[in-house]
Formats: sequence, structure tokens, C-alpha cells
Amino acid sequence: MASFFYRAYTAQGELDEGEIEARSREEAEDMLWARGLTPFETRAAGGGGAKAGAKSGGQGKKRLKPADVAAFTRDFATLEEADVPLDRALRILSEQAPNPVRRELTEEVLRRLLDGATLSDSLAATSSAFGDGYISVVRAGETMGDIGGALAQMADMLERRQELRARIQSALVYPVVLIVLALVSTGIVIAVLAPAVAPIFSESGKPMPGGLQFIMGLEDQWPYILGFIVFLVGFFFWFRSYAAARPPVQLAVDRRMLDLPVIGPMKAQYDTSQFARTLGAMLKAGVPLLQGLESAVQSVGNMFLREQLGGVVDSVRNGGSLSRGLAEIKHLPTVVPQLVAVGEEAGELAPMLLRVASSFERATERSIERAMSLLTPLLTVMIAGLVGALVLTVMNAVLGINELATQ
Repeated sequence: MASFFYRAYTAQGELDEGEIEARSREEAEDMLWARGLTPFETRAAGGGGAKAGAKSGGQGKKRLKPADVAAFTRDFATLEEADVPLDRALRILSEQAPNPVRRELTEEVLRRLLDGATLSDSLAATSSAFGDGYISVVRAGETMGDIGGALAQMADMLERRQELRARIQSALVYPVVLIVLALVSTGIVIAVLAPAVAPIFSESGKPMPGGLQFIMGLEDQWPYILGFIVFLVGFFFWFRSYAAARPPVQLAVDRRMLDLPVIGPMKAQYDTSQFARTLGAMLKAGVPLLQGLESAVQSVGNMFLREQLGGVVDSVRNGGSLSRGLAEIKHLPTVVPQLVAVGEEAGELAPMLLRVASSFERATERSIERAMSLLTPLLTVMIAGLVGALVLTVMNAVLGINELATQ
């Protein structure tokens, strides 16, 4: 057993400090939680303050994964809609946290809340995973006295975003698996089967079939081919980093991407859905239009489209309507400003934006499914043709060996 020094808050928000015997720091914290305390500093007794300070002050630098943020928000919303007090809800979330990072972040939010900060300020100071839009929605919920409803809106948006991203990733899995299997199969034929057959022709003094010579030539060039593939992959990731660090380059790349067939409209649909869902959720939570627009624009991944939407923010700030500003963006689907105009006229802008988001999320999924339904058979035929041609070449060579044996 070791002795640990701790500092914690009581259920009344008072500071408590002392020492506790436990086998590990984690066990010590569990014992403190069991006593109804909220520890924010735990270190071995006699240990330096620097380590403790790093533990209590560095948590805000840790970043939650998007899936963790969505799960945290949903659980928090459920507790708040059940009228559980904020501090008690955060204690429950900390006790039930599935991983250390989420637990430490929850404890840090609670510590700041007990120090007198608002929930929105506590979240903003704790982690960058809670972006400006998230904080704005929570702050609006605080103003309206409906934090649970605001968190539920954010949870719906984040969960829908995670679901769409997961579907896109799952649709891409099969083509990637096909490509990997093709590379492995080709490598086996070139590196194993062909070299096992070629020496027989060399020893007999007979010329190798043309197809086998071609394969052996590929084997000789294989290091260069592999190096070229590695170079292309490395160049792709380097250029992504290079463009991300230079806005003019990224702007030009993103503009060209929107002009590409198939990919461009698909990207525009996806970004439209993200923009509409973010803005709709924020307006429904009570965030003012201009503030919601500024945050919703940041949810758009394409820099060129994001810059054009920034012009819409300026237009609304100067008194223009949202639908008129959106109509000036040519890469947005033409139906979007029309539906937004209907929502503005009916005074139902938030519900209309959420319907637009759902519509374009489904359109994005359908576009990806159509693209994959065309790409997968095409890849299958190409890969089967490539591997089949290589295997047939080796088999012809094997038949040639039988002819040599009969001579």
C-alpha cells in the first residue's frame, strides 16, 4: 500500500485535501469518488508539485475522438432532461466514463464548474473537441434555461454526422480490400510462381515463352515499381500537408475538386448536409442566425465552398436574406436556396434546414452506393483479368515444361 496526497471537492463544493492509502493512484481516486468527493489532484505523498500540476492543468490539451464527444453529449443530455443537477450529472458521467481521457476531461469540466464557471465556459476551457458551434448551442441553452434540450440537439447532430461518416467508410472497405488482394496476388505470381518455373528453361537451353519473359522482367524491375508506388503515396500525403499549410493552394485544389465529375457533386452534397444540419440544430437550440451561420460555415470541409459561404455571412450581416445569399453560390444544389426561402417565409427556418440536411445526407449515401455499385464490378473484372492473365502465363510455361520433358 502507498500513501497518496489528494485535493478534491465535496458535494457542497468545498475544498478537501489530505492523504489516503491505496495500491495505486487509480484506486485512490476510486476510493475518493466512493466517499462522494470529486478529486482534481492526486499524487504520491511527498511527490513534486510539478507532476501534480501537469495532471490537473494539462487535461484540457487532451482531445476526445468525435465518437466520444457524441456519446458524452448524448449521455449528458439524457441526464439533464431528467433534471439531474449539473454537478451530479458530471459525477455520474465521470464514474461511468469508458476510457481515462474521457474521465479526466469530465472531471476537469466539473472542477471548473465548481469553481464558479458556467458549463459553456467550462467545456470551452477544457478541450478543443468542443468547437465554437458546440459551445454556442450550450450557451444558448443556458440562456433559455434548457441545457438538456440544447445538448440533445447537439447529440442528434453529432450522432447523425458519425452515422453518415461510418456509412461512407464502410462503402469504401470492399474496393480497398479488392485492391489489396490484387496487389498480394500479383506479388505472389511475380515473386514466387514465375521464378520457380523460369530456371527450368534456362537449364534446358530453350527460350522462355514471351509471357514468362515479361513476368521475369517485372520481377527485375519490382524494386523500382514498388519504389514508385511508395513515392506516389508519399507524395500524396506530402501534398496534402503542403496544401493544408498554404490556404491559396488548398483553395485551388478544393475548387478543382468541386468541378470533377461524380466526386464534385458528391462532395457538394455532403458539405451542404453538414452546413444545413449544423445551422438547423443551432437555430433550433436558440442560437441567433448570424452566430449560427458563422459556426455552421466552419463545419464545411471544402475550403472554396467555405469561403463562398463566408460571403453569405457578410450578406446576412448587411441585412440580406439567407436564401438570397445561398442562391449566389453555384456549387450548391439549386433546390437548397428555394427550400430555405420557403422556410424563411413560413417562419420555420430551423425545421426546414434539418429536412434539407436529412435529404442531402440520403442523397450522399445514394451517390456513394451508386458509385460503389459501378466501381466494384469494374475493379473485380480488372483484377480478375490481371491476375488471371498472369496465372495463365505461368500455366502455359508449365505446359511448355511438359513438352520439354517429352523431347
